[in-house]
Amino acid sequence: MRIGVSGKIFGAYTALAAVFIGSNVLTLVYMHRTRARVEASQALFDVQSEMDAAWRKLNDLNNFSSRTVRRPDPTRPLLFAQSDERLEAALTAIALYANDAPALPSAPNFREFQGQIEVLRAELATAKAGFGAFEASSDENERRTYVSDLTSLTYRLDKLKRLIRRESRRIAAELRADEDAARSLATLLGFGGVVVAVGVALSMLRTLRPLRVLRQQARDVAGGQYERRLAVASRDEIGELSREFDAMATALQERERRLIQSERLATIGRMASQIAHEVRNPLASIGLNAELLVDEVPGKDSEARRLVTAIAKEVDRLSEITESYLRFVRLPQSKKEREDLGALVASVMAFSRAELERSGVRVTLQMQDDLPEVWADESQLRQALLNLVRNAMEAMPGGGTLALRLARTDAGEVALTVADSGPGIPAEMVNKVFDPFFTTKEKGTGLGLALVQQIVTEHGGRIDVNVNGGTSFIVTLPPAPVQAEGVNAPLVEALSATNDVSADRLRHV
Repeated sequence: MRIGVSGKIFGAYTALAAVFIGSNVLTLVYMHRTRARVEASQALFDVQSEMDAAWRKLNDLNNFSSRTVRRPDPTRPLLFAQSDERLEAALTAIALYANDAPALPSAPNFREFQGQIEVLRAELATAKAGFGAFEASSDENERRTYVSDLTSLTYRLDKLKRLIRRESRRIAAELRADEDAARSLATLLGFGGVVVAVGVALSMLRTLRPLRVLRQQARDVAGGQYERRLAVASRDEIGELSREFDAMATALQERERRLIQSERLATIGRMASQIAHEVRNPLASIGLNAELLVDEVPGKDSEARRLVTAIAKEVDRLSEITESYLRFVRLPQSKKEREDLGALVASVMAFSRAELERSGVRVTLQMQDDLPEVWADESQLRQALLNLVRNAMEAMPGGGTLALRLARTDAGEVALTVADSGPGIPAEMVNKVFDPFFTTKEKGTGLGLALVQQIVTEHGGRIDVNVNGGTSFIVTLPPAPVQAEGVNAPLVEALSATNDVSADRLRHV
């Protein structure tokens, strides 16, 4: 799955936001639970305080009622009123908590406490009503029964008070547990946040690191260093940019190589043209005089006649070399037309068949059907093909096989392969075969393959060499564009040569 830089940044910040939001949510949850428990604990404390005060009042009454010898005390009935006030205050505290406190899953059952307090308060009212009869009664059984009921009321009040105290302790224990859990979760979330932040930082550094390398690579390319490649494996926009930059550097390197070669060829061409021009006229004069001397020297088998004949032959060979230089330097302006490359290859092979048979070279020709036409100068392509055929023939002095193949490439171009069965070219010389004046032949000028490359390049194609046993030269030419009706082909060619507008666009207007 392809994830872009924006997706990575969004994912990173989403992870950080998730940690931050999770931490805040948990904080709010624990704050809510803590608030609920604190309020419950406060309510329990208030209820317990009131219950404890009510119990003390009843306990004083119970102690007084249990005595055998008693002194009348008009303040004793006040203890009932005070106990009732405390129980009423406890009910009020429960009501306030029930109205204001937030929900809590493990909240004490205040409604049950409220019911029990109301029952105790009703019994207290009954005990208060019977206290006067208790003091006036002389029946020991009635007095014992009253004391027993009052003691039972005091006991149940104490029991309820203890139950409320246990609930208060339980809430306190839950608060401590929440504190420990909150501390642990805070530590975990903090550590997780640090891990996520470090991961995001490393991810961003890894994602954006190629930009620094790309900047340095741009400086290197600007300085003419094309060999270094970024080789970024990521599939995001930065990876695509890096691969496009590598392709651009390769194209610039190839273009600079061709430019240097063109400048070198231009310099060599000017020198060769000047030298050939200066040498050609004296050679012509020497050749003419040598021919005149041949006629003047007596004796067909004399040494002097043989020497003059050898001079004439060498002069002819030098003249041919100067003509080769001039043809290379002064390649005429091409006049391109739609050409059938298959028919041109068949014509050249028919022209060279006799020479190839004398050299013991067997020719095979494979041609794919329905090949597109090429936009080319027929005479220049013929010259390039003749140079390749003669180069292959000279590479097989003892005879061999010359295989020609014409086929369409996957890109729709036309590829011509000229393969010989000779000894091949040494690996260290493969990159030099198209250099001017480079040759492995004793009498070669080193301009044949350079001229072929020049012609192919002028036609918008390319030539490659492959050494595998023998030597194969692959000439690849683009197909001729479809010419629209009414479009002038020479005008199209002239305009497209300026690189301002393509021939395809002109022909599809």
